Amino acid sequence: MTLFPANADDLLDVAALPPTDDTELNYRTRPLSPAQELRLTLLVLLVPVPILVALSAIHNGFIALHVFFLHLTVATAILLGGSALLRHLVGATLRRDMTALVVLAAAFLCGRLWTWVDGVWWCRLALLLSWIVSAVIARQVAAWILVGPTVDHDTMERWRFNLPAILHPRLSLECPELLTFTLSGFVLGPAWWVAVRLASDYFGRIWLWPLGFVACLHIGWLLLHVITCLFVPWPSWERSWRITLQAVVLFLTYDPHQTPAAGVFRFPARWLRPIAVRWGMVVAVLMALAFACSTSCPDAVAASSQGRSLLGQLMTNLILVTVEAPLLFVTISWLTAGSLLARFDAELSGTAEDGPTEWDNYVDRIINSNDKLESEHLLAGFSRTGDYPILIHREIYDQHMHLLGDSGASKTSLGMAPTATQLIARGDATVVIVDLKGDKALFEACRLEAARTGNMRFRWVSNEVGHSSYSFNPFLQSHNQSLSVEQFVQEILQGLSLDHGIAYGAGYFTAMNEIVLTNVLKNCRARSFRELDRYLSDQRFYARVGHAEDWAQARHLGSLVSRMAATESINVVPGMYPDQPNVQTESIDACNVFAEPQVVYLWLRSAIEPSNAPAIARLFLWSMFNAASHNPPGKNRVYFFIDEFQQVISEGIRLIFEQFRDLGGTLIAAHQTAGQLRRQGSDLGETIDSCTAVKQVFRASGLESLERLEKLAGKKLDKVAYWMQPKETTTGNLIDRLDTYHAVDGLLNVRLVEQDRLNR
Repeated sequence: MTLFPANADDLLDVAALPPTDDTELNYRTRPLSPAQELRLTLLVLLVPVPILVALSAIHNGFIALHVFFLHLTVATAILLGGSALLRHLVGATLRRDMTALVVLAAAFLCGRLWTWVDGVWWCRLALLLSWIVSAVIARQVAAWILVGPTVDHDTMERWRFNLPAILHPRLSLECPELLTFTLSGFVLGPAWWVAVRLASDYFGRIWLWPLGFVACLHIGWLLLHVITCLFVPWPSWERSWRITLQAVVLFLTYDPHQTPAAGVFRFPARWLRPIAVRWGMVVAVLMALAFACSTSCPDAVAASSQGRSLLGQLMTNLILVTVEAPLLFVTISWLTAGSLLARFDAELSGTAEDGPTEWDNYVDRIINSNDKLESEHLLAGFSRTGDYPILIHREIYDQHMHLLGDSGASKTSLGMAPTATQLIARGDATVVIVDLKGDKALFEACRLEAARTGNMRFRWVSNEVGHSSYSFNPFLQSHNQSLSVEQFVQEILQGLSLDHGIAYGAGYFTAMNEIVLTNVLKNCRARSFRELDRYLSDQRFYARVGHAEDWAQARHLGSLVSRMAATESINVVPGMYPDQPNVQTESIDACNVFAEPQVVYLWLRSAIEPSNAPAIARLFLWSMFNAASHNPPGKNRVYFFIDEFQQVISEGIRLIFEQFRDLGGTLIAAHQTAGQLRRQGSDLGETIDSCTAVKQVFRASGLESLERLEKLAGKKLDKVAYWMQPKETTTGNLIDRLDTYHAVDGLLNVRLVEQDRLNR
């Protein structure tokens, strides 16, 4: 039986999950709001005690009248147990039988305990039990603080030694409050003795001892810290109380759904993870304290003989134990672990201005996880329902990724940057960023992440005049030695988007471009677009190697080559900078990008060169595609992040999407609307859908994008309410027979209806 059934919108497939107990992401789930957590805590602290006390008193009263009621209770329990067993065997629901059995057993047990309670020894036992439970809670909450999102992996491992334990007391210079935690149990006995003496001898009202005990615990807390002041810094009374109250709320409300999702923090004690067990343990302690308080409450029968109301005294006693039991429990928890938890909170909950971010800490934990399967995943975000991390296996990313969202929907900051920086942080793959709008934040994020690894090169290519840049020359790539002239011509034509297909008319101009470029490259040794431009612009030179008519028909090729010749960073050749030989040695080579993990950033602002920037990006992609086909597979995977993907769309990009995955390349494409996938006569919509395994939509407003998102999201079964009404046959046509006017108050019909998972 699950106390908090999961939301119907939650897509987590529990049956498909591998073992997740050893994952180290330790995300602190919080599916309930603070108001819900507070209400749930007050419900556990204040409601069960009066109910169980009242039921046990009534039960004892009936048994006192006749022993038959005792036999009736036992018989009813056996009947309920047998019914529950039978229903379990046939697969029926057990909720009602189990609830009735638990309530009956609790009332019977409390009634029997009531007759066995001995004032002195029961108080001692209740206080000892409270201290043990407080220590157990302290360990769970300290572990919860330890895995806070601001705690880095190294600090978390170092502070794990400071987790409190009852059976293995320890001391630490880093957390000296472990000393007060260990000594706190010795304060309870003297504080209780003093409280009882004051209540009975000084005030003459023994029932006041719980309030005196709370006051004595505060004095004992002060004395404990005075005695240990040489070793333990003086704590903050206000902070220790605040963290204690938070600890009680956390213990009673954390992970109510018991989500099995990977990466969720779970209490160190496995038996405490079910919320029903935690509730039962706290209620048991509260009942023990309630019995301890009840032994000193005024006798209702004696009050009745003195003329006071019997019922009034009983209600007063019930209110006293209802309030005093939680008060004693929370105060003992504060004495036991308030200072310790305040130390954990002060040391581990702060945020360093220049330290790693919460996201960095989460990623670091995944990368350094001892769970091999977890370390192979990337963190995509957190679920809207259920509040647990979304981890995607790296092999799924290897099958390409598609990001869609309107302008300003944070595709870069929420989609590209987190994924790129995680891949860079691992240091075992190459990340290429094709930035066609010039995002300085993304550039710096990738640069800083590469610097943090300590061994990854960061190089960039820029098309802006006056900006520094590494060189990338498509003509001098090392894999070109394995290409024939015709094959290299195909690469250049695809990069310049001059392959118009084989349709009538378009095929003619494609052939002209190919013929002219092939003839020129076969008869000259052009090492760059700049050198190629000199040959293509010389009509007399071409007349010696081909037909002048072909040259005239390929003027579009000449125009594009002239534009490319103007970009310095893609036209660097040996000897161009004799005083700076490293310009050539550090140039970007496609084979080297596959051989060595590194970061390459193509800063190609389309606002400066609307034609050149996409062409350079396509040339780089085709160089990498050809280099991958000549490299042994599996050496080093390359991830290509392409922002403003619609600018590089051409018919040739379809082939890259379809085949690059098996050659060691992964494409992560981002753009605004689904309609942008149709450009220059090419429609990549179906190709993108079929060749991408990960799809993220940040915001969709276009009609085509909305329809596509609705279809991709699929259907779900949702609960829809209808009213219920008797069949009306006497109204004729005066009143609609299916109107809410005829509805029966308090009754409705609920159906499961198939609806779109995401609607507009």
